[in-house]
Parts: sequence; C-alpha cells; structure tokens
Amino acid sequence: MGRTKRGIVATAATATALLLTASTMSGAAQGNAGVTSADEPRLIPVHPQIVKAGLDNPRQLSRTKGGALVLGLAGRGGNTAKLGVIKSRGHIRYVMRGFPSFAEADGSFDVGMNGASKRPGGAYYGLDRPRMAPPGQRRDVFLLAKAPGGQVHKVFNVGRFERRHDPDGEGVESNPYSVLALKGQVLVADAAGDYIGRFKNGKYRVWAVMPEYGPRIDAVPTVVAKGADGYVYVGELHSERRHKAKVWKFSRDGDRLRSWKGFTTVTGVARTKNGTLYVSELFGGPCDFSQVPNCLPGRVVKIAPNGNRTYYKVPAPAGITARGNHVWVSAYSVCPGSGCFGNPDWSGQVWHFRA
Repeated sequence: MGRTKRGIVATAATATALLLTASTMSGAAQGNAGVTSADEPRLIPVHPQIVKAGLDNPRQLSRTKGGALVLGLAGRGGNTAKLGVIKSRGHIRYVMRGFPSFAEADGSFDVGMNGASKRPGGAYYGLDRPRMAPPGQRRDVFLLAKAPGGQVHKVFNVGRFERRHDPDGEGVESNPYSVLALKGQVLVADAAGDYIGRFKNGKYRVWAVMPEYGPRIDAVPTVVAKGADGYVYVGELHSERRHKAKVWKFSRDGDRLRSWKGFTTVTGVARTKNGTLYVSELFGGPCDFSQVPNCLPGRVVKIAPNGNRTYYKVPAPAGITARGNHVWVSAYSVCPGSGCFGNPDWSGQVWHFRA
C-alpha cells in the first residue's frame, strides 16, 4: 500500500487512520510483521534511563555542544506546542511556547512544533502552523527563530513557498516537519512537498528535491540532521510498507552522495564520528498493529561501520541524537503526557541508553 503526499502523517486524523489501516493490511504491505527472518537485524536488549517523561508528543531531538537537548513538542491540542531545552537532571526550559497544536481527542498523534533546532552559538529555530487545512487549501507554516534573550519572530512562510513554486511538480501540499540550523544556513524538510529547503542570506530556495518511487509513492522526508562527520542526513517516511524507506547522505550543498535502504517509516537519524548510523523507525520492528494497545510498534536500528545491523526496541521513536555509544531518543513520540491508549506509562518521553 503506497502513500502519496496527501496520505502522509500530516494531520492527527490521518495518523490515526494510518494505524487503523495498517492493522488490517495483509500481503506485501504488512508482510512478516511479528516474524524474525534472516534479513532482520538482531534485537539488543535496551535498559533506558528516562531523561524526561510526561511530555506531549515529543518529536525532533538534537544535542548542543554543551550537552543540552533541544526538543520539538507537538503539544496536546490548543496552544500547547513548544520548543524545549533539557539540561542536567531532566530539567526542561521552554524557549518557545503557546503555539497551535492539532491532536486527536485524547491528545495523541499531534501536529504542532514537530521540528526544532539550534544554530551553533546562535538562535533556536522551530516550526509554527497557525491552522490546519485539508489538502489543496491554503496551509501556512512559518519557520520561527529566537535568539538568546530575544523575541520569537517569523523568518519565512514555507507553506507560501510551496504554493508559489511546487518544487516536486505534483500539486500544492506542504507539511514542514524537521529543521536543521547550521552556521551558514537553515534547512527545512517539507514532508508533503517532498523536498528540502534552505534559508540563507535572507532567501529561501530549494536545497534538494527528493527522488520519486512511482506515480503513487513519494519519499516523504521527515528528518534532516547533521552527522558528526559534517554531512547532512535525510530520512524518508516513504510508505507503511516494511523495509521500503531509505536514509540519504548529502553534501552541505545538497548533492546526494549515498543511501542506506531497508527501513520502515523513518522519523529520526543520527551518525557518530566512527560512522555508526542510528535510525528511528516509527512503526518498525516485529510488533505489529494488531497488538496495540498491548504492544506499540517502533524501534531504533543501529548500522555499524561494517554494515552489521542490530536494533533496540523503542516504542514509536522520533528524533534521535548520539555521541559515542550514548544515544538519546524521543520515545512514545505520538503520545501526550497523560499516555496513549489509556496507558499512563505510555507518555511522551526522552530516553538515554548506551548502545
């Protein structure tokens, strides 16, 4: 079962429909969910430290040179979307707060401040969507910035850029989902627009258009991140089909250099200095949707420098960052602080573990 840009996880209702649809899928779409094959990575037990719990739909996650964690929080409905900074002992400080959030009645599968990043030595950047709109209607999404000690201000309307330029030529649809603030530029992954944009010297342009996989299946870039090697990594949601998504390595100028394949619904990517790659799979792993609410899908795949793959069970993971063998990841990323599916233990969380 493929997904066009209009079928991605762009609204709370669509995300919930994705869960319901996947629970009845069969054949190639769901495949061997729950079955371990020779092609599957080996499971490594994980013993996480819960850095912070009770979070509302935690999404993109990055780590500053000083060791602080920058986190996008989609919220739980109303004006609850935030950008937070987590320092030692799990203390969180909100740099941006009070932005619109669109969620299911129970606060799950929210759409809000999905993307968050900090420029080295500079401002914080996030994404604000004042309203939700169905496909084909005007959807404004603003890139926001806040310098230390300054006020939050709008940098650029990414949704308007899609309406005027439609970079992938498949009709107007915009859902900016991830932000990467570098020293000289800010990159934005527009999941529905199927491209990566660049804001530099006061102008916003196309940095890279994602590859197409056919008339009904788009790449759907959900994450743009900087590796410890200085290159830029982009992950695809692709579709619900298992092992169809890729992770791409780009130059700083937007040239595709290589890719890794075989992933399922990528929502986070991190690469360490020794070349180890960590990939969050929102709906990956052997736990299938028929087991919800007893078991929530999701895992983090580790690709060693020699290509060997293992994985860690992490429920509904999103943003991920790593340093050495230390990994931080947003877990239960589609859940509110009160928990998903009636389980208070399934609140939005940030985990730390050693890989």
